[in-house]
Amino acid sequence: MRRVLLPWENSVNVTHGHLKEQMGDLYPRWVGTRELLLNGRNPYGKEVSSEIQMAFYGHPIEQTVDKPKSEIVDEQRFVYPLYVVLLLAPTVHADFAQLQTWAPVVFAVLVAISVWMWMDVLRWRPPPLAGVALVFFILSSPQIAQGLRLRQFGLFVAFLFAVATWCVTRNRFFIAGVFLALSTIKPQMMALCLLWFLQWSVGEWKKRWPLAAGFGIALGVLVGATELLQPGWPRDFIAGLEAYRKYFPTTSPLRLLLGNWAGGTLSLLVVTALLAFAWQKRRAAADSREFIVTLALFSIASTLVLPLLTPYNQVLLLLPVMMLLGDWKRLPRLGRIAFSVVAAWPWIASLALLMHPPRLDGLSRLPLLPVALVLLFPFLVSCLIFVPKPQSAQWKSVAASI
Repeated sequence: MRRVLLPWENSVNVTHGHLKEQMGDLYPRWVGTRELLLNGRNPYGKEVSSEIQMAFYGHPIEQTVDKPKSEIVDEQRFVYPLYVVLLLAPTVHADFAQLQTWAPVVFAVLVAISVWMWMDVLRWRPPPLAGVALVFFILSSPQIAQGLRLRQFGLFVAFLFAVATWCVTRNRFFIAGVFLALSTIKPQMMALCLLWFLQWSVGEWKKRWPLAAGFGIALGVLVGATELLQPGWPRDFIAGLEAYRKYFPTTSPLRLLLGNWAGGTLSLLVVTALLAFAWQKRRAAADSREFIVTLALFSIASTLVLPLLTPYNQVLLLLPVMMLLGDWKRLPRLGRIAFSVVAAWPWIASLALLMHPPRLDGLSRLPLLPVALVLLFPFLVSCLIFVPKPQSAQWKSVAASI
């Protein structure tokens, strides 16, 4: 990443492109937070957007979206729910260069904690050295490395997701609901998984109502507090999302593979079937295999049917990946080979690029070779999750009901 990918990206985007500087995904959120809390300016407003664009492009962006997609520029606006400023408030007086340096370290620690929490949720305890090796292996995967490089809040959302699930499996429902509410800073990532938690809480409402209560109260506090800071912000947020869909159009892996009509239809069928299956499992105990398997299926479905094509969103696959590794010896030989090849490919390709570096000042896409198989990963994980494991009666019953 340091010797090949970053120099190549700088050449393509800055030297030969239209960017003044690559600021990452943290900068728009940080500027919006600073301007709201220190200067009382609307972070969704045109003035703040222009300030952000000056840092990225050296000039404000004025464009229409009726031109070819290749000519549409990412406007780099503040497009998160406003309560993200409550999380970033301690950084408003920090130097952004230092924040850029330390943010990947913080996110990496949160990802490492997430891995260990998922292991604990699954009651899977590999030898300590193997666990540490797995953490470093995951941190250096293309998906997580991209998130760290961009300082992407999706890694923080994945951490909140892991903590919330851990709390649920320990019957700490109210605090789990609070963490789930915080995870809505990226609602498009958590939408499907939140539906499962809602169905599950309804399954035994007398016992599990604190989960919904914690979620509702925490979300109400977050929205209410920021409404006091910037009245009417939900309207601005929704308008920003509509604009975002036009200047940064994205899609889902299923739509990319099958086209908008077929992919959209299949996505709708997948979500409908998943919700029907989840309704059958709504009474599953929090520490049961059925609960975890259902949650893993929602995680996989999120990466396949939602517009989460960017690789760092695959951090949602941590739970199903942990499940597959915990059941490694029960996977069929072909499945283990396929998983190993896809997981090892980035290191094979990276070694080849280090031994024979491509030109970094041209438009060759060879530096992207390590991520060539990344989009296959959600499909592979979904296939392996459904592979029968004869030694596990619980798995057979779940697979049969699906």
